[in-house]
Amino acid sequence: MTAVSAVEDLFSVRARNANEARPLPSRSGIISFSAGFPDPAKLPLDGIAEATGRTMSTHGQWPLQYGPVMGYDGLLNLLVEKMGRDQGIRCGRENMILTAGGSQALALLLDMFVDPGDTVLSEVPTWSGAVRAFKNVGARVEGIPLDDDGTRVDLLEAKLRELRDRGIAPKIFYMIPNFQNPGGMTTTLARRERIVALAREYNFVILEDDAYFDLRFEGEKLPTLYELAGGQNVLYFGTFSKILAAGMRLGWIVGSPELIVRLGILKVDGSTNPFAAHVAYEYCKDGVLERRIQDLITLYRARRDLMLGELNERMPEGVTWRMPEGGFFIWLDLPEGADSTQILAKCRERGVEFLAGTACFFDGEGKRNIRLSFSYVSDEETVGGLKILCETMQEALRG
Repeated sequence: MTAVSAVEDLFSVRARNANEARPLPSRSGIISFSAGFPDPAKLPLDGIAEATGRTMSTHGQWPLQYGPVMGYDGLLNLLVEKMGRDQGIRCGRENMILTAGGSQALALLLDMFVDPGDTVLSEVPTWSGAVRAFKNVGARVEGIPLDDDGTRVDLLEAKLRELRDRGIAPKIFYMIPNFQNPGGMTTTLARRERIVALAREYNFVILEDDAYFDLRFEGEKLPTLYELAGGQNVLYFGTFSKILAAGMRLGWIVGSPELIVRLGILKVDGSTNPFAAHVAYEYCKDGVLERRIQDLITLYRARRDLMLGELNERMPEGVTWRMPEGGFFIWLDLPEGADSTQILAKCRERGVEFLAGTACFFDGEGKRNIRLSFSYVSDEETVGGLKILCETMQEALRG
């Protein structure tokens, strides 16, 4: 008996529910379209080094001490300004808490609302990290499909009526309204307004994951659900991972002061990375973050367009996709009978990987889907990797 097997009977429900780790790009030279990592060549190495020097010379001991549970005041003030200017969210520091990225934000919110066996609602497909998070807390997930206009509010409303007739009141609805991960679609204003109305009518909380808000390449910026709801029945969260550096592990939640205080009590790790928070503030202030975001939009728009061009030229007939207005991903729909997991295995033999669609569903669906990330790979890798993927796809579809 191994040491692991000897203790398996002692695992918590959450540990027993835990499954595979998040997909990461391989570091062995393989061309990876799998994970939503920011472009490595655009990481602000020199800027972060300079900001670190300023932090240590101007902030004294505080970057290296424990900090306030809600987070470093300087960065919170910067985010309050950003929320008002960019997202249209009017809030104060009392409405915000810093987290270790969007992943901890979602984990904290699930900790606050979800007990094992609770029924929750989520878009499907959705972020693979959310799939794991919901499974780990033992939630019973009712999926709400998407179309080109985002959440199918007609199906959401039908599901709410069905659950009410069965005496079930779902606590939360998790959604990614902008450039949805993995689908790429953006939920329309009319649908956002209806979702807000349904949250009031059925008394559930909207968890608005807006990780890609700033990376809009074209199209109209839409109001957040938080803004539309006046902050009622909505908790909004975002991250620096896509616009600054994922390794900083910094995100934020916006909500009513009462809920933010409750999250602070649940957040047993205390202040989120005071050192990184001080450095992020020193780097981002004085308009640097806004200028960086514009540079990233230019880069990622070109990456998206390159990938779309290669797919249009090379992908066999019967495979379809949509053009996202922003974000990191393109979602492929494969013909009947195709299996993305088998195609992935063959692509890996040839040095290319992607995320099979099964990672983005709660029930094993998604074999006819592939998520491609255009954020992490160079132009040369995109062209070479998609050539291999499309050739492999062609072979697979011929049978």
